[in-house]
Amino acid sequence: MLTTMARRLGIRTTGPAERRLLTTVAIDATGGGLFLAGATLFYSRVAGLSAGQIGIGLSVLGIVALAATLPNGLLVDRIGPRHALIVLHVWRGVWCCALAFVHSFWQFLAVLVLLGLAEHAGMPALQAYVGSAFGDTERVGVMARVQVLKNTGFLVGALLAAVAVGSGTDAGYRMLLLGDGLSFFVAAVLMTTVRNVGGRRRRGERHSPLAPLKNLKFLVLTCCNGVLQLNLSVLVIGMPLWVTRATEAPEAVAPLLIAVNTVIAISLQVPLSRGAETVPGAGRHMRRAGLSFALMCGTLIVASWTPSALAATLMVASVVLHTLGEIWHSSGGWGLQFALSPEAERGNYAAAYSLGPTAEGMVGPSLIAGGVVAAGSAGWTALALLFLAAGLGAHAVARRAVPVPSAPVSPSADRRAESSGKDGDLAIPH
Repeated sequence: MLTTMARRLGIRTTGPAERRLLTTVAIDATGGGLFLAGATLFYSRVAGLSAGQIGIGLSVLGIVALAATLPNGLLVDRIGPRHALIVLHVWRGVWCCALAFVHSFWQFLAVLVLLGLAEHAGMPALQAYVGSAFGDTERVGVMARVQVLKNTGFLVGALLAAVAVGSGTDAGYRMLLLGDGLSFFVAAVLMTTVRNVGGRRRRGERHSPLAPLKNLKFLVLTCCNGVLQLNLSVLVIGMPLWVTRATEAPEAVAPLLIAVNTVIAISLQVPLSRGAETVPGAGRHMRRAGLSFALMCGTLIVASWTPSALAATLMVASVVLHTLGEIWHSSGGWGLQFALSPEAERGNYAAAYSLGPTAEGMVGPSLIAGGVVAAGSAGWTALALLFLAAGLGAHAVARRAVPVPSAPVSPSADRRAESSGKDGDLAIPH
């Protein structure tokens, strides 16, 4: 299924190395879709946990994941991104499977603590691998294709989860978590077939986990990234609440917004990411993201002043602006992160950059629901100004940034692997 969808989207890769990497991403994301669609129902219906206990557990998971972010970045640089990804996949697979058999709050909490140690480490490790395995002009394109396969995999996983949830049985819910765990193990095995690349630190060589945060330009970029990342809470929480509480649009519009976002993101991520391969281009993408998010906020305000049909149209327009901003934000962030990260510290810098999204996941939902939506037009106006400031701030960093020289990427391994397949084929199992 993923193969067919990828081909219809016109995804073409740089060679066998990228095809193997994308295969791993697709399988991992499909498992993630299974988990996200059914985990909360499992906690409540099968494990017998209350809403309060689930909330406490997920909060602890977020805190542990945040605390482990920078140490995990050092691990990536110490053992290399490929080996780190294998270790992280196996670790998460073990504890995801264990989660399927918890029967008490304390078991649930203990497993989430262990799972949290690697919860947000996968993407920084993947970005470190892409930074080491591909050339300057290829990295943003590779990450764009990674994002498309992630979105597609999540969608496929969610559709498969509907079957298990529809069964209404404990075994069906448990299979969702076991399926996610299995996807991690399969991804770990597939990562062993991906060629090993740089990033392994020499013995005795030490780097501080705080080094990226002592780099003023990178610190500003990380903060701007965290602010722009609020767009996720706007999409998932802010827009549905705004539809039902502040506009005359039909409530059925709310789930439609997520569908529109997914379709546009899958279709346009690759073409709209072009141009972010250079530092100036990446800076322009971040500026466009801030402007697009600000216009989205303005559109949401106007939607609350209009009758039903026009309000529904404006809500759809707002999610289009959101998705364009989301694409420009991600592509611009990849370009700047790769350009400003030293070769020997890609894992550490990628982990530091991910602190923004991690923190947003902890404070974003309450900020958007309890602050922005509750304040109405004034809240959206303040958020628009915040988005604009973050986009312009990231653009200012790009204008003053001096790219860190990258080690040349040897294409020899790819040339040897070319005999095993054609560039246009995406090797994703059915």
